[in-house]
Amino acid sequence: MQSWRRLFYFLLLNVLVSAVTTWAVVTIVLRNYTPPADQAIPTLIRQTDSVDGEVVITEPALSNPDLTEAPQDVVAELLEIESVIGAGVLDTERVVIQHIGEKEVSLFGWQLQDQDGHVYSFPALTIFSGGAVTVFTRTGTSTVVELFWGQDEAIWQPGEIAYLLDPQGEIQAVYTIP
Repeated sequence: MQSWRRLFYFLLLNVLVSAVTTWAVVTIVLRNYTPPADQAIPTLIRQTDSVDGEVVITEPALSNPDLTEAPQDVVAELLEIESVIGAGVLDTERVVIQHIGEKEVSLFGWQLQDQDGHVYSFPALTIFSGGAVTVFTRTGTSTVVELFWGQDEAIWQPGEIAYLLDPQGEIQAVYTIP
């Protein structure tokens, strides 16, 4: 019986030391980190979802109100909008973005937009060659391959055009929803 008590105290001490060490390292890193001056940092919006708890989505940093028709000269070299699935139905609506280039791409600062001014700004996320990411319109908990916009109604409609913009606001991909 005495050995179990001893083992319990040892494990408790181990957890305490690990927690204090982790806290100290994170505190030191955060105090000494300064983001590069030329890198924009998006404003974060916290939105509470009664099902999944707290969900973090980014606020749009850029917007291009002149998106009314598909440009004819866009040639996707890095990313393409592969499909928009479930258009008009919030629970199933999602956009699949495929990496078709050779080098990895940071999605930080990229945006997904529609013609009505709805904008989704991507978080700091890197997508590798051959990889894909899915942007769901509804709320949920984002992962590295599934991102959630946090909207409470469907965004995409048949016949509408989806635009993928790089951090400079240049259109990199266009997709007309069938």
